[in-house]
Amino acid sequence: MRYLLTTALACALFISSAATAQEAVAIKTLPFSAARQADDFLFISGQIARTADGKDVKESVGTETHQIMKNLGRILEEHDYSYDDLVSVTVWLNDIEDYHQMNKAYASYFKKQFPARACTGGAQIVFDFKVEIAAIAYKDNDDDNKE
Repeated sequence: MRYLLTTALACALFISSAATAQEAVAIKTLPFSAARQADDFLFISGQIARTADGKDVKESVGTETHQIMKNLGRILEEHDYSYDDLVSVTVWLNDIEDYHQMNKAYASYFKKQFPARACTGGAQIVFDFKVEIAAIAYKDNDDDNKE
């Protein structure tokens, strides 16, 4: 009997902790940085379609992708980078069938050339979003020191 109670309690704790992992929390309280600079590289954590004021944007894969790209743009600008400085992007899609819709929105943010990119489908994305995007930017910051 004790084994059954212990097992039931463990299952209840597991289920409640799994549900808690998906509850919305303030971004600033999460254990990661939105971006980290290392020399001339800027590493940007995976972005979801949540506005700076905490509103989730989930109307469609296209609207999620646009919000994510706006988030990336804001982070890039805060660090004096631009979309053209992106050298590598990783995209996770909940459903690979959304690839073309994501691609259409994503492509609209680049003027010169596209960064290298990987995309995978079938991902379980936090807070039931359909898209997540992480990126790496590079800008030669030594130009100021050249004669």
